[in-house]
Amino acid sequence: MLTKELLDVIACTKCKGSLDYDKKRNILLCNKCRLKYKILRGDIPDMLLEDAGKF
Repeated sequence: MLTKELLDVIACTKCKGSLDYDKKRNILLCNKCRLKYKILRGDIPDMLLEDAGKF
């Protein structure tokens, strides 16, 4: 589970916009770019643009 402090400062790699955290699927979502970012083991977000997927 990601901390509130991290969620307050993390941003989309592409547009620098805010991200929503989907706790059920354990992913970060950028609704503006329609990108999803995986959360790796140890609650580390994979913020590489080439690893992001469309939704």
